Amino acid sequence: MIDPQSSASPASSRPASAAASGDAATPSDRSMTRRRALGALGLGTGAVCGLAACGPEDEGFGNADPVRATDDAIALSELPENATTLVNFGGERPFVAIVRGTGEDITAFSGYCTHQGCAVAMAGEELECPCHGSTFDAKTGEVLSAPAASPLPPVAVEVDGDVLRRVR
Repeated sequence: MIDPQSSASPASSRPASAAASGDAATPSDRSMTRRRALGALGLGTGAVCGLAACGPEDEGFGNADPVRATDDAIALSELPENATTLVNFGGERPFVAIVRGTGEDITAFSGYCTHQGCAVAMAGEELECPCHGSTFDAKTGEVLSAPAASPLPPVAVEVDGDVLRRVR
């Protein structure tokens, strides 16, 4: 038969300083409990879902899809003069804002916000980031409103006859 007096009590398993001070600290106070672990897992999962929800489902283009290029080229006739057109050239980072003046007066900017890389959308005379609200001048790529701090970087393009080609 086991003598209840001889078995170790929970208080005797505490450090001497805790027992002497009357501190009621238990091992569960100093380590990760199942409840804390599940709570942390829940918070982590919620944070990941929240970040995923930060980007738009429509890739930033709303209802107006970009014009699709074929083999890194698009006919000049598909790019209206004195306007900015978003073009999907395919491949990695495919979206480019093509700014066409008259004739072959063409410049191009990245179609991705410099804040966190979301695809921008046309909004009148501006390019707008639907993720966090940055806006850019559609003709120059300059930042009009934060949180983006840098202008849209230029993209190399060239006119080849009656088509515009992206230079990679």
